[in-house]
Amino acid sequence: MKWQVAVALAAVTVVTAGCTVAVGGSASPVPGQGPVVKAVDACKLLDESQVDALGYQQPGKSVAEDKDRLQPPTCFWSLKDEDDLSAVLSVGLASDMDFNEYIAGAVPKSSPQEIGGFSWTQYGSILPDDCTLYTSLGDKSFAFVGVSTSDLEKSCELVKQVIPQVAAHLPGGQDAPPITPRTSAKPEPGGPLLSADPCATLKPDQVAQLKNISPQGEKTNSTVIPNSTYCLWDDTDGDEGQKAFEVWFGPSTPVADWPGAKGVNPTETIDVGGKKWGLYPNMGGLRATCGATLAVTETSSIQVVSGFIGDDTKTCDIVKQALPLVTPNLPG
Repeated sequence: MKWQVAVALAAVTVVTAGCTVAVGGSASPVPGQGPVVKAVDACKLLDESQVDALGYQQPGKSVAEDKDRLQPPTCFWSLKDEDDLSAVLSVGLASDMDFNEYIAGAVPKSSPQEIGGFSWTQYGSILPDDCTLYTSLGDKSFAFVGVSTSDLEKSCELVKQVIPQVAAHLPGGQDAPPITPRTSAKPEPGGPLLSADPCATLKPDQVAQLKNISPQGEKTNSTVIPNSTYCLWDDTDGDEGQKAFEVWFGPSTPVADWPGAKGVNPTETIDVGGKKWGLYPNMGGLRATCGATLAVTETSSIQVVSGFIGDDTKTCDIVKQALPLVTPNLPG
């Protein structure tokens, strides 16, 4: 469907994942509500203070109306903390678009909910964890607010925080209620990993035991995981299947918060001298990537990552081989 392609492409330009989708139902004028302004900038449906208090990054990514592709004016924001790197907020307002043509028969997923002076209904989505609610504003006029995260319940919870703020900017909407500012509540970095070197977790003779892994590792400060560092030993087999080997230190990353492990149970627990590593084949949904995580304290942890391309039976081979080598060298 045209709207699916248009919105998905728009979302990709601003965030790593997530998009809004069209819905099912029929639109009709709502008595007592004023007409929708024709010239629409969907990013103006939340002001800067609202966006900031709700916990999203500024500025939003505005996507202009495209009637040929059934794309209403839409604005996208991504979550500004590291709680969920895939979380996307989308807000849209159609002022001259046929709702029945736009919806393409999607099914209602909730009863109408009265929020901010309007009746909002959730509809089915092409994304399993996307929660988007829609309201009719009049003939050929409708608005929507959606959040896509890695968990449907969380998506709907976040949507209901945003809708009253958006409604205040719609004709006939109620005043916006106060917002309790969203905080990431991330732990302060600390513990034995804070000043430790991840490259010290493998000695030269130990690296030599790992097939097709370079003897020298390089330490890097991560720009993705706050306060973390990692050491990367490159692969040495050219275009063959072995992937690089990495050891990550997260002095403010709880063991369950590594991307790819969040909300996912390990498939296996590997005990090395009383240290229990959780194993994640196909970590983060990446078929050729394997990871293992180990808690150091309640708010700090270690991650080991490698993989193999072209043979699923070898994905975790280097990780499993390395854990008994790495573990005795860990700080503390």
